[in-house]
Amino acid sequence: MTIIKSLDKVINIENSIITIGNFDGIHKGHIKLIKKAVREAKHKKFKSIVFTFENHPMRYFRENSIKSIITNDEKINILKSLGVDIILMVPFNEYMTKISAINFVKEILIEKLKCKKVIVGHDFTFARNKEGTVEKLKSLGKVYNMEIEVINPIKINNIRVSSSYIRQLISQGKVHNIKDFLGRNYSLEGEVIHAKKLGRTIGFPTANLNIDNNLIIPKCGIYAVKVYLKDKTYYGATNIGYNPTVNGQSLSIETNILNFNKDIYGQIIKIEFLERIRDERKFNSLDELKAQLHKDVNFVYKKYVYK
Repeated sequence: MTIIKSLDKVINIENSIITIGNFDGIHKGHIKLIKKAVREAKHKKFKSIVFTFENHPMRYFRENSIKSIITNDEKINILKSLGVDIILMVPFNEYMTKISAINFVKEILIEKLKCKKVIVGHDFTFARNKEGTVEKLKSLGKVYNMEIEVINPIKINNIRVSSSYIRQLISQGKVHNIKDFLGRNYSLEGEVIHAKKLGRTIGFPTANLNIDNNLIIPKCGIYAVKVYLKDKTYYGATNIGYNPTVNGQSLSIETNILNFNKDIYGQIIKIEFLERIRDERKFNSLDELKAQLHKDVNFVYKKYVYK
């Protein structure tokens, strides 16, 4: 697999089948598009290309206007697992906002990428002011002898699979529903950092996670999670919130890893959200908090560890 991060670095591509989009999350709908492109490219001995962006287009126009479901590294890893030949992950910048639909097709798809077929979703738009619609793409495809295939949306329980709906589930803390739409559980990955170390003093040491600020974080509360550290897997209880019992001021993501007692500061862990156990709340004392933490941990033990 080849990763290209600038249109200027595109060279020596012959005959490709391309799918284009931001692909935030790479959910079940995206996977359908990508797998089709990979399958057809292999059959025709063409290159499969996923054309995507390193920054969300909405954040270009308004910073912090939208949170991402996955990081670019995660996106690359998933695309690699799907068998994509070339990932074209370019900046969404002024050039992208000003290029016309016809020039996008002529200069990028035809001249640079030697595109023979484009596979897109039903709501695909491109070029300046979103003037490039699916119908416009079809008409330009006829001009340049480029096949266009439009894939209908996937519906699950009569709900259309979309990144926006998955973000909604995450923000509402409904992590147990996400797998149906995303194809996997929602997860966050980051470095374990030093914090107040309050948990350690009451018998519940936690790994505090530092994550990319552009990622969406589930609703505050306590979650049952799987924890991935190097090649090992554990279970845990994760608190997302402000630690109101001790008058915390900033949001933290801290995980009590079950059956684990090692110094992992500076290491990278991934937490995979299984379900939301309860709301975060303020307790009258540390003893009351400790009693509730015992209940939270026992819930995870009974449902996931000793099942």
